[in-house]
Amino acid sequence: MDSIIGMHEQMEFGSTPEGQLARYRACLKAFEQMQYTDNYVLQIKEDIKKLELLIASNSESATVDS
Repeated sequence: MDSIIGMHEQMEFGSTPEGQLARYRACLKAFEQMQYTDNYVLQIKEDIKKLELLIASNSESATVDS
């Protein structure tokens, strides 16, 4: 599946990966509280995993570069 937010939208929001992750987690929490599940919610979960990997990768790169 492709990300639900495209690259142009990410740039428009001007958000960091950490900011995007916080927003995705807040959305997921709201959907879970409503006990709502569909393909959109599954995509949010996938995007959260991708953002977590990206953030971890960026953290490792920053540590190595130091």
